[in-house]
Amino acid sequence: MNRLKELRLQHKKTQKDVAKVLGVETITISRYETGKREPKIETWDKLAMFFQVPTSYLMGLSNDGTKKVFRKDLSPELQDMFDDIQDLVTLVVPDYAVERVLTALINSFKYNYLNDGWD
Repeated sequence: MNRLKELRLQHKKTQKDVAKVLGVETITISRYETGKREPKIETWDKLAMFFQVPTSYLMGLSNDGTKKVFRKDLSPELQDMFDDIQDLVTLVVPDYAVERVLTALINSFKYNYLNDGWD
């Protein structure tokens, strides 16, 4: 079973909130959560980005909920930005949490860029 409902509740989102992000009806989210309907891979990817987890975790195929983003996957501009942010984050965040904070920041940026059309 997928983790859509679990993540939605953890993030204090309603089915209507998630439906709005995807541009679908609320009943569609209900069907995704109950397994009566299977999202397309593009929808899984959007949901994973929204909840900032790997697609495989959201789908229930893995138990690792940590989204991995590699520096080499970023554009040169984002690599420079990442380096600057990493320097700042390491000053204020405990070592064990640095990777998770940076991953969340990158995923947030990528999600907003894809959905809002930031330049």
